[in-house]
Amino acid sequence: MTNTSVTTDNTIEFIRIYIICRCLYLIIFVIGIIGNILNIIVFCRKKLRSNSCSTYFIAYSINNFMNLTIGLFMWSLTFGFNLDLEYKSVTYCKARRYFTHVNFLLSSCLLTMASINRYARVRQAQLTKNHHRYIILCERRTTYIIISLTIIFCLLVNIHIPVLFEISDNDCYARKGVHRILFDIYFLVFYALLPPLLMVAFNIATVRHIRCIKKLIHPTVSRGEYQFIILVMAHSFSNVIFTIPYTINKFIYYTFENGTPSEKEKLITTITLLIAFMNPGFSFYLYTLTTKSFRSEFIQVCKEFFIGKMSYSCQNKMNDITTQKTDVTSLRSSIPTVLSEKY
Repeated sequence: MTNTSVTTDNTIEFIRIYIICRCLYLIIFVIGIIGNILNIIVFCRKKLRSNSCSTYFIAYSINNFMNLTIGLFMWSLTFGFNLDLEYKSVTYCKARRYFTHVNFLLSSCLLTMASINRYARVRQAQLTKNHHRYIILCERRTTYIIISLTIIFCLLVNIHIPVLFEISDNDCYARKGVHRILFDIYFLVFYALLPPLLMVAFNIATVRHIRCIKKLIHPTVSRGEYQFIILVMAHSFSNVIFTIPYTINKFIYYTFENGTPSEKEKLITTITLLIAFMNPGFSFYLYTLTTKSFRSEFIQVCKEFFIGKMSYSCQNKMNDITTQKTDVTSLRSSIPTVLSEKY
C-alpha cells in the first residue's frame, strides 16, 4: 500500500513539474507574448484606435506582458526548474509578489472599465437628455485619465504586500495570523468576486439597453461599436471562468490547510494557476474568434506585412537587374575605346 502511494506521488510530481510547469507554462507564455504583441498592433490601427474602448485593450495587453513574465514565466522557473530565489531572498519575494498581484488586479480593473465604457456608449446613444454625462466617459482623454488612476489605485491598494509578506516554511506569502486571513479575503473579493460581478452587471445592462436602441428610428450605434460590445462581453465572461478556480483554491489552500501540502494539492494549485494565466495568454485568440472587426483588421495587417515584404523583395530584384543592365551597357561602351587604344 505504501509502495503504491509513493508511486502515485512520483507520477503526480512528474506531471506537475515536467509536463505542466516546464512545458505547458512555457507554451502559454510564448503564445501569450506573441498574441499580446498582435493585440497592440491591431488595436493601434487607425480604424480601431479611434474607439476609446480600444485604449483599455491596449493597456490591458501591455499589462499582460508583465503578468505573463513576472507571473507565469517566473512560476515556471520556480516550480519547474527549481529556481528557488523567491524562497531565499526576502527582497525578491516581496517585489515579485507585489507586482504579480498588481498585475492581477489591474487586469480585472481594466476589463471592468471597458465594460463601463461600453455601457456608457450605449446609454449615450439611447438618451436624448442628460446624455452629456455619458459622453464624457467615452472620450479618449477621459479614458487616459481613468487608466492612469486605475494604475495608481492598484499600486496603492497592494502596498501592504512588501510590508507584510515574508518567507516562512519554504514559502513566500503573507505573514501568518490575522493578516493572512484578511489578505486571502481581500484577494477573493477584489480579484474573483467584485470585478466579475461588476462586469456581468454592466454587460447585462448594456444588452438590455441595446434592445431599446434597436427600436429607435435612427440608432446612433455603429456596427463597429457593437463589435466592441461583443468583444468586451466575451472577455468579461472568460475572465470569470479562468480566474475563479485559482482564487478559490488559493483561499482554501492558505486559509484552511495546515502542514505540508500533499502532491495532489500541489497539482491542483499548479493546474488552477495555469488556468488563471490562460486569460491573458489567450486574449488574442479570443478576440479573433469572437469579433469580426478585429479579425478583419488582423487579416489586413497580415496582407500589408506580406505584400510589403514581397514588394520590397521585388523592388530589390528590379534594382539588381537595372544595375546589371547598367554594368553591361557601360562594359559594351568601353570595348571600342579599349580596342582603339590597343590598335
